[in-house]
This record gives sequence, structure tokens and C-alpha cells, in this order.
Amino acid sequence: MDTHLMIGVAVMLGLIGIAASRDLLRRLRDQQPQLVPIKVERPDLQGQRRDR
Repeated sequence: MDTHLMIGVAVMLGLIGIAASRDLLRRLRDQQPQLVPIKVERPDLQGQRRDR
């Protein structure tokens, strides 16, 4: 086979792989539950936080 043809096929397969992985990661991110931050007060710092 021609070298340019092989390079073209490799580039096309790489682009298809990148597009497929981006789509897969986007679908997995939509399925993840949203994390909610939790405020935790440390007892040893309560005396130092009077100004807030």
C-alpha cells in the first residue's frame, strides 16, 4: 500500500477514536450524581472564627 494512504487511514482512525471517547466521557459525566459540598465545623477552630 501507499505510505500516504496508510498515514491517512491512521489519522482517520485516530480522529474516530477521539470522537468516540469524547462522546463516551460526556455520557458518563451526565450519569454521575451531582456532589453537594457539606460544611463541617471543627471544634478546635470554633474559638478562632469569631470575626466571620
